Amino acid sequence: MNNSKLTFGDVIGFVPSQNIELTYFIFIIVTGVIYLLVYLLHNQFEIIDNFRLKISEKILCSVLVICYGLALLLIYSANWAMNHFKGIAIDQIIYTLTQPLDGTDSSQIDSFIFGPVIGVFVTLFITTALVYSLVRVSKSINRFLIFRKIRYRKLFLTILSSVLLIAGFLISVNEIGYAEVKAYFFEKTKIYETNYVNPKQVKVTFPEQKRNLIYIFLESMESTYVSKELGGAEKQNLLPNFSQMIENNQAINFSNTDKIGGALPITTTSFTVGGMVAQTAGLPVKVSLGADSQTELGNEANNYGSEASSFLPGAYSIGEILAKEGYTNTLMLGSDVNFSGRAKYFTEHGNYRLLDYNTAKQQQWIPDDYYVWWGYEDEKLLENAKNVLTETASTGQPFNFTMLTADTHFEDGYMSADTPRLFKDQYANVIHFSDQMLAEFIAWIQQQPFYENTTIVISGDHLSMDQDFFDNVPSNYQRTIFNTIINSPIQPVNSKNRKFTTFDMYPTTLAALGATIEGNQLGFGVNLFSDQQTLPEKLGYKYFNQEMSKRSKYYDEKLLKKQEALSSSTK
Repeated sequence: MNNSKLTFGDVIGFVPSQNIELTYFIFIIVTGVIYLLVYLLHNQFEIIDNFRLKISEKILCSVLVICYGLALLLIYSANWAMNHFKGIAIDQIIYTLTQPLDGTDSSQIDSFIFGPVIGVFVTLFITTALVYSLVRVSKSINRFLIFRKIRYRKLFLTILSSVLLIAGFLISVNEIGYAEVKAYFFEKTKIYETNYVNPKQVKVTFPEQKRNLIYIFLESMESTYVSKELGGAEKQNLLPNFSQMIENNQAINFSNTDKIGGALPITTTSFTVGGMVAQTAGLPVKVSLGADSQTELGNEANNYGSEASSFLPGAYSIGEILAKEGYTNTLMLGSDVNFSGRAKYFTEHGNYRLLDYNTAKQQQWIPDDYYVWWGYEDEKLLENAKNVLTETASTGQPFNFTMLTADTHFEDGYMSADTPRLFKDQYANVIHFSDQMLAEFIAWIQQQPFYENTTIVISGDHLSMDQDFFDNVPSNYQRTIFNTIINSPIQPVNSKNRKFTTFDMYPTTLAALGATIEGNQLGFGVNLFSDQQTLPEKLGYKYFNQEMSKRSKYYDEKLLKKQEALSSSTK
């Protein structure tokens, strides 16, 4: 079951918590408009008997009410998104709106229904009830003749409807952030032409004995969760096992500080599929704004879901590189792999074997009617992974086994019966238990015969969007995405005080397998084991992040659009 708390604030989530002055300004204006509208339509209370609205005027009045509702929905939806999903960016909003709902956690849908949707109806009901009461009172005092005296009522209603919609749109944009919206819709970048390195054209050389790869994406895992003394922001260390491995030099942690740290967040990779593509292909996931059914690019550019024919066909991922080198690729997760286009991406880029929630039911790993959280919990996922890994390693082929956990997803995470209750906050308990479960899983791997020739990479997919967990984190603290590499055959030139992003995990992972990369760059990622500057170090983190949010002709034409195959130089 979903352990997210449904509070009174969720039920009345339509009440705005940001930009209150602007929002309530439109409430006051609109309430006055509705007051006049209801009075106008209530013919039995008209002051002059021969005053009647024409049919066209009644239609326009109905349009006005619809525009009012739409304006409210825009405002409430933007406010809900920015408060329910902490740190959400316009890229994620646009991408999510283009996707099918396959595999979506029902709690997110419930939250939207109990927030913006019901909020609109409640506001309309309260406003109408209030206005109706005022109209009945007004009859006795023989007032409100102003609307009757308006000569151009049709024009007035049309303009008013337009103003309401525009005002609702502007306020909703203000909730998201004008700068972000402006960058996404109106600004263009040339950073792809100047700094993107096409992985298809890079020579990658593997050692004669190829190493196995176990890559574990940890949902919303941040370096923030370790104690302040170790580089995090917590009073108590929520990742004791990971931090102990790093402190004892049993694992490598690339850090933005001289303590435990991680990758700097990029707004275009702030959601799960965005984070996974960034780390495996060195690219963001964006939707083309210039594509329509009449163009050569067509609607496919805006459709990453299960019905799409391709997912970023111009990308070249680590899965494709490894497949060409004779690796078997497997993706295992406890949710529906179709959610957000993940099945399409991993199938097209590396021909991964997909083992998801539906597979678990088919293989009878879980009961057919079993469903918790996003599918089935990490505790069962990790146990099933042991069997899959044992079977995969027995083939004798080098393998890439990729996993995605889900228990630490917002809001508050999934707390099973086995989760130790050590902290007052549920999310803290879930994070701590995730660290414990993963440490036990890694210990099991280290006991297996295939471990000696296996590199383990563990990385968060993006920063957490939990609503209130980070309220006490100082505003000047830089939250970063956690990473650690275990059993690497090489050591980095410098792993501390680096400015890097999850794009850099792409070439870094290949280097951790003993491969050498010509130029040490793939996509927007740089091999962190080398002494080469990353793009945030070279260009500046703020500038790089801003450029990633802008539109790109190169991205639309070279990455979203199918190209003739270019032979890669891996060998």
